[in-house]
Amino acid sequence: MTFLEALVTFLPTDAGGRELPVAPREGSYRPHARIAADEPLLRIRFIEGPPLIAPGQNARVVVELESDVQLAAGCELDVVEHGRVVGLMTVTRVWLSAPQPPATIVRKSAR
Repeated sequence: MTFLEALVTFLPTDAGGRELPVAPREGSYRPHARIAADEPLLRIRFIEGPPLIAPGQNARVVVELESDVQLAAGCELDVVEHGRVVGLMTVTRVWLSAPQPPATIVRKSAR
């Protein structure tokens, strides 16, 4: 699993941005991202940041990259909802989580 730390800026509503704020800590905001207009969309999920980010604001966030691609610090991405750009994101750090070992099941012996 890949995680990104990024600086995100949401466009103001009057510039085509979202109408409502985003709550990154809830983990339910799952827009798409893309590197360029002709590139495929990437699946992302915001998992950490300030309690709310309103349209027109910027913030530092942690994003889970759900697509199987490799990005590097310095990448600039469009934040896309329903085919329209609602924000811009600059990756500041990338890290991978270590694979988790399989769970061990301990059974009590019947005596």
